[in-house]
This record gives sequence, structure tokens and C-alpha cells, in this order.
Amino acid sequence: MSQGLFSGRYVGKRIKRIEDQRLLSGRGSYLDDLRLPGALYAYFVRSQYPHALIRSIDASDARKASGVVAVYTYRDIEKLVEPFTFEVASEPMHLLASGKVRYVGEPIAMIVARDPYSARDAADLVVVDYEPLPAMVDPYRAMESDIKIHEPAEKNIAFQRSLGCGDPDKAFSSASTIISEKLYSQGVAPTPMETRGVAAVFDGYTLTVWSSTQTPFDLKEELPSKIKLQIPRVRVIQPDVGGAFGAKIARYHEEILVPLASMLLGAPVKWQATRSEDHVSMNRGRDLYGEVQAAFDREGRILGMKARITGDLGAYPWGTELPMICARMITGPYKIESASIEALGVYTNKTPLMAYRGAGRPEATYFIERIMSIAADELGIDDVEIRMKNLVRARDMPYRNCSGLTYDSGDYPSTLARGVEKLGYRELRAWAEQEYRKSRLIGVGLSFYVEVTSGGPFESATVRIEPDGRVTIITGSSPHGQGDATGFAQLAAEILGVRIEDIRVLWGDTDLIARGVITAGSRTMTVGGGAVIQAARKVAEKARKVAASILEAREEDLVAEDGRFYVRGTPDKYVTIKQVAEKAYFSPPEGLEPGLEATVYYNPGGPVYPFGVHVSVVEVDRETGRVRVILHRSYDDVGRAINPMLIEGQIMGGVAQAIGQALYEELLYDDSGFPKNPSLADYLVPTALEMPTFEVFLQETPTKHPHGTRGVGEIGTIAAPPAVIRAIEDALRRAGIRAKITRMPVKPEHILEILNRG
Repeated sequence: MSQGLFSGRYVGKRIKRIEDQRLLSGRGSYLDDLRLPGALYAYFVRSQYPHALIRSIDASDARKASGVVAVYTYRDIEKLVEPFTFEVASEPMHLLASGKVRYVGEPIAMIVARDPYSARDAADLVVVDYEPLPAMVDPYRAMESDIKIHEPAEKNIAFQRSLGCGDPDKAFSSASTIISEKLYSQGVAPTPMETRGVAAVFDGYTLTVWSSTQTPFDLKEELPSKIKLQIPRVRVIQPDVGGAFGAKIARYHEEILVPLASMLLGAPVKWQATRSEDHVSMNRGRDLYGEVQAAFDREGRILGMKARITGDLGAYPWGTELPMICARMITGPYKIESASIEALGVYTNKTPLMAYRGAGRPEATYFIERIMSIAADELGIDDVEIRMKNLVRARDMPYRNCSGLTYDSGDYPSTLARGVEKLGYRELRAWAEQEYRKSRLIGVGLSFYVEVTSGGPFESATVRIEPDGRVTIITGSSPHGQGDATGFAQLAAEILGVRIEDIRVLWGDTDLIARGVITAGSRTMTVGGGAVIQAARKVAEKARKVAASILEAREEDLVAEDGRFYVRGTPDKYVTIKQVAEKAYFSPPEGLEPGLEATVYYNPGGPVYPFGVHVSVVEVDRETGRVRVILHRSYDDVGRAINPMLIEGQIMGGVAQAIGQALYEELLYDDSGFPKNPSLADYLVPTALEMPTFEVFLQETPTKHPHGTRGVGEIGTIAAPPAVIRAIEDALRRAGIRAKITRMPVKPEHILEILNRG
């Protein structure tokens, strides 16, 4: 869009988040803050085995325990609820395990008591007779095993799909160098600050449910389809959410069972997960393998690719889309005209796989960037040069990649060139050489990425000027900490000509607006903001008509600013927005309906594609093998920057999680399928002490959207891991060691092994 459509009074400015005063002063309202009079409390008995038959469940002692109101097993609810079913080879996922458990943490029984402590104590009285079965934790072994996790799935394969273009066999036959690697992006725990939780109350007509979720509207529609009791009306409220990162998209057992218990018992029921509970029951992220072959000519140009993406789905197929997203994006920003790509999902006895910040794109970027860096080493070509030779050119835009995705716009080569200069890549490498002479082992790594954001089908918004002149925005998006309310308010303030202080933004209540979609896929500001813009423009147009009638002036001669309309050139001749609103509601001009309100459902018409360059600098301790990221710089094309400060926060947060994946985090299971690090005592989440200095630079190439944005929420997790890994290799090279890292996290013991090997 033309940048002239915004004056720049609010849009593009570094405005502090309007949400934060309430949250920082302790006036936030999270799920566990909810106090429901007469509430009962739920607790779940979970499987202690990764794979077992359930011979019997004896809950008789638990039912007699002090404070216990009810205990439910599958037999108690089987006629009251529908299981989750899937479109791939799978058995149903029962809300409480029926006959078999498939992962440690799968719910078996629900206890409801008068206080959470009685419910927890009673759980120890439930006796489950298990018959253990062999468990699978490696998808490759699962495909070779006769052990079946789901009966319909041959060789434990849930699905298998193929993508491709051109003639890869011909490309490989003419190649001078073929790079072949098996790469792994390990499974991680999303670990939001707030654990999952749900509460419900049924008054005989309306079932009201509070959930720490990213998708309140989906939950509203799911509840009547899963609970076989008559529910005339459902209302879902998303309180403040302390992080989600994609892990709160899918429906969980508890979100259906807690409302069911409320209906059956005629009382409010509440459940909040403990941290250790969440660690074994919240869907995990990543866990994709990439077997990638790339054919290069002598000059380092990619002729073709063959790839197989294997997703470890865990026990149920929630995350089938993840290997497919990875497969669609694995060619990255490079012009690869011949490729054959296979994607498959395989069952194991782990917690189910689902989206985690980036959802398939971090894995795709990691795979292709590792291939580019390894090829650079093999061919003796500089990291920047090999990328420059292969990037999609501006003249090719819009560019359709090998899987059929169409990159909308961008000049990748010039962005790489500017990024290398702006981020001081070559200067940092020279500095690293100088530091080596002082016995410091410093490495500098680079990655280039393209990612896909802001898909449909739509997002909704209502914009309303109240009779007192203040503005209310209701968004169908469901933010969970990103600062989107501030961005929405900036857009509306600029369009309506009001002060940002006079705007409030509401979300997360299905009674506020008919339908919203989701906060995920870096789409909230892009798609949700598009709806806000269109609704605000409709309201502004009507307000201008009303103001013109009051001022007896032409609409085109009016200026809206600081909550006033005035005639251009004569700012002393004005009418306030409050006066306009009063007239619009109570005595509108002839031909206009009362009120100043508009609701819009904005369809983005397809995704957009952010891109850019990241550079990481690490220091390797020769004695301990510890790797520390000391500096991370980024240069990202974000389309239009509504609020640069929000963007910087999102990018830094994503990079922090990427550093966790590159160096610290991994969900570990033993060969029998039992979690080895099921708590934060063993699972390493990086803290502020592990964070580097961040320097964020933005490039703005507006897109087709009304505000020109691209979506930035997941950039850091996508771009940073391969930059960190390449920096480690660069540091080791200075020690005279040519290392090739193909999996994460890179632990100190791995570095010591490489150093000792020499």
C-alpha cells in the first residue's frame, strides 16, 4: 500500500504497550486468578506408562476420600462424550483412556473435590492395573517394528505425501557435487510462563468456560460437538494468557472434561495444571528429521534437491501439518527448479506433537541453511557468496516455489547484501580472528530465511465510537502477550483522528463478536489489523459525514486530529469527536442510521512472506565446552512496521527461544519411552543470564495488506538456530577443527568431544 495512507502520527511510532500498566500493576486476570463461588477442583490421574493395556481401574477408595465429590473414568463418561477423531490412520483419542495408554501423561481418570489438595491426594488412591507393552521413541525404529501404536497405521505411519517439481533425477545426474545429510530438529517443550488451565460453570442454559487458550471460538464450537448433553448456549472466555507459543491451539482433554463435570455436578469446576503435569501432557514442538540431498554445480549453484521430512507425531496425530509445512518451505529463499520432497508422520509413544512458535518453518530453515553452509565448506565458497548465487531474484517475484507456494514480493539478494553490511558480518569475522590471537575462541555465523505468515480464512473486528467519544475495538483475534492491542489502537487512532489514550481494545470473549479465528502463524497484526483498518475506515467515513453536517462544510475539507474535526486551514473552527458521536447516536443527519460502529471480516487473500538475514556471535570455552551466544544481530523485512518496539520485542523473544533450542533444550526419553527430564529441574530453559546483546534492524517493503505488514512473531525462532550453529562451526574452525553439526542442541559434552578429537 502507499505509505501516504497513514500520516505517521501513530503508525510507525515506538509507542509503549497500552496493556502493560494493568499487567505490571498486578491487575491482570489469569485463569488461576478466577474465583468462582462454590467451585470444585479437578485433578487428573495420568498414565505412568508410555504404552500399556489397562486391565482395570479401581477408584473405590478415591471416591470415599475426604472432600472428593466425584471420580470419573472412561466407563463413567463414554456415553456422554465423543472422542477426538482424525483424518489420518489412527484410532480415536478418548478423553479418558479406554483400554490402552500411549504416552506417559495421558489422562486416565478425573477426580473432582472440594479443594485442589483433596483432589490431588485422592489421585494416589486410584489403582490402575497396567499390562506394559513395548514402547517406541524413535520414528525410524517405529517404521521397522511390528509393534502397533494405532491398529490402522501400517508400520506406524500416519500419513505420507509427496511434493515436487522439475526433473530432480536429471539435475542430480549433471551435478558435480552432491551434499547428503540427515538433520534433526529435536523435540522441545513449549514451556509458557502460565500452565494450561480451564474452568466452567453451567446455569442450565449457558455453559460458560474460561480457558488459557489461543482459540476460544474453536473451543466454543467444539464443546457442543463433544459433550452429548443439551447445551442451549456456550460462551468461552479467554482470560489474560501468560504465553502459549502454539501449544494452546489444539483442544485438550481437560477443556472438554472440566465443563462436562460442571454440567454433571451442577457446580463450577476449575483445573490448573502443575508445571510437571504440563511437561508431560502439553503438546511438544519440533521433532522433525530432514534427510536432504542437494545437487550443486562447480560454481555452487543448486541444480536440484531430494528430501524426506519425517515428523515424530508422538502418540496421536495432532501435528500432521508440521512435516507438510516443513516440506513446503524446505527450498527456502533459493531458486530450486527441480525437487522431489516427501513428508510423512510416524507414531511414537511420546506426548503428541503440535505447533510451537514457527511450526515447521524453523525446521525447514534449519535444514536448508545447514545444507547451504555444508555445501559452502565442501566447495570452498564463502557463506555469503553461495547464498547470493542461489537466492530468488526480485525479477522472479511473485515466485512460485517447488511445492506450489507463491512468495509475494521482495529483493532477496539486495537484502542479503545490505544485511551483511548493516550487521557488520565481515567486520565481526575479522574481530573474531583478532580475539583468537588473544586465546578467545569466537565464531560468527550467518543465515538467510524466508517464512510464510498471515494466512486465512479471515479475521474479524468491530470498531465503535461510543456516545462519549471514546473508541472501543473488539478483535476476533486472541492475543496472548504480544502487544497486539497497542498495534490495533495505533491503527485506529490514526484513521479516526483520536488520541490513543481514548481507545480500549477487547478480545477473548465469544460473546463480544460473532466469530474470530486464531492468534497464530504471525497473523494477528497482519490479518486482525487488516480487519481493524477496514472497520475503522467505515466508522471514520460516517463520522466525517456527521461532522460535515455540524460544521456545514464539505467532507473533503475536514481534518480529523486529536479528537476533533476542523476545516482545513482553520483549526479554530472545529467540533469534538464527542459532539459528533452524540449527534450520530441521537440526532443523525437525514439519510444516516444512528450510531458509529462497523464490523468487518477481513480475508487476507493468501499469505505473505517475511525474509532477512541473521548473524550470531558465539564464544566457545575450550576447557568446559560451554557455548555462549554473546551477540545476535538481525535485519528483517517486516513489510510495514506499525510499532518498531513491538517488533523488536517479538524478534528478541523468538531468538531467545532459538538459543534455547540450539544450545539447551531437548525433551529426552529413555529407550522404554519414559521421560528422562520431566521437570524444569532437568529440562534446561535459558534465562536472562544466557541471553546475548541484541541488535535489531528493520527493512520495510510494504505488502498488499491495508497496512503493508508481513508478520514477525516467529522470525527469531526461524532465522536464529542455523546462525548459532554456523557460528559454533566457525569458532571450531579457528581451532583448526572442521566440524559438521547436524543436530541440536549442541551441548558442552559434544563440543569437548569435538575438541578432543581434534
